[in-house]
Amino acid sequence: MSSKNNPLGTQEHEILRAIARTAATAALAVPLSSTQRLRFEMLGLIEDRADGIRLTERGRALAATPTETPQAAPDLQQHAAPPRDRRGRRLGLRRRSPF
Repeated sequence: MSSKNNPLGTQEHEILRAIARTAATAALAVPLSSTQRLRFEMLGLIEDRADGIRLTERGRALAATPTETPQAAPDLQQHAAPPRDRRGRRLGLRRRSPF
């Protein structure tokens, strides 16, 4: 799925999968913050019922899809290690003093 069709992050996918697992096994409820609950409700992924939170059809379909792992930009992965002293402690920025 593309990011336009799928506005959820990796952690949100994990939360949806956990909700789907608890609904199937009738285990304890998944802890959701109020902002996460509101976001999922506004996206039409969950609905709050008397017996707890349940996934909608769209939520079940999204929980069943595998998440895409985003690749980091190559220049971000290849940065130089910070300079260190003899004991391995990280050195400062080595800026010259204006005084």
